[in-house]
Amino acid sequence: MMKKVISLISLVCIPLCLTSCDKIFPSKIPSTEANVEVKINGPLLAKVNDWALGLDDFKSYLKSLEPLAKTQKIDISSADFKIKFLNDLIKNQILAQIAVGRGLDKSDDVLRALRDTRDTLLAAKIRDELEKNVNVSYVEIKSFYDKNKELFKKPQEVKIKEIVVSNEITAKEVLVKLLQGENFESLARQYSIADSKDKGGDRGWLASTPEDVRKNTKFWATVATLGKDDLPKLFKGEDNKFYIIKVDDIRGGQEMSLSEVEKDLEKALKADKIEQEENKVIDEFKRKARVEKSEDLLK
Repeated sequence: MMKKVISLISLVCIPLCLTSCDKIFPSKIPSTEANVEVKINGPLLAKVNDWALGLDDFKSYLKSLEPLAKTQKIDISSADFKIKFLNDLIKNQILAQIAVGRGLDKSDDVLRALRDTRDTLLAAKIRDELEKNVNVSYVEIKSFYDKNKELFKKPQEVKIKEIVVSNEITAKEVLVKLLQGENFESLARQYSIADSKDKGGDRGWLASTPEDVRKNTKFWATVATLGKDDLPKLFKGEDNKFYIIKVDDIRGGQEMSLSEVEKDLEKALKADKIEQEENKVIDEFKRKARVEKSEDLLK
């Protein structure tokens, strides 16, 4: 359990390995007067020089750990965990300030990481601002739905039975038996070499994903010609085996109502509008700035 807690905390608190006390503590604790004061949220929970942590900020840190804590079955709501976590945050801040005192904050890797982190946060801020000014009305949602109803159909699935054999002669013999009225499940158990033979050839419900259609073109091309309870059909697969298939049932394919897709459609339309606004401000910036790239270096 302790290993799990340490593992979890290490994702938030960056460990620093130092060798001796005389190297750990600089002769003078770094001055923090020039640092920008950051407003804390909630009652003051901890302070190290000008670094401060509010109770609400601490709770936000804890909340960010919830997904990982859940997978590792760690109770982050316990007092023991909270105290341990707080002490590690303080320890991490002390080590960070020691590092500043030793000038490590001026190293290239730290400056690059700080710049990248800052830029990522600032870009997110701009997107947040753009999002505040973007709204999608019910009229827009309904208009898009009415013009694109073919996009809002439930995936069609087919219930398939199959008999797979290794040669054409056997396949034709089995097909004749089926057309003469013999039981499909019994013949599948007797002749089929597929894993489905023990289930009487039952493949269950299948949906034609683009990837599966690409890999099994002949299978899905044959399925497309079959309706529910049609006579079975024979074809040679891409693997040179012979397949006899029939469609037992079909479900899905019907159009979804506007109420079923309204929320998801609103999110999609809003995301599209935000991207359009983002492209506008980017294009405006490009007209006034110099933006260069060398894509050939990536080839």
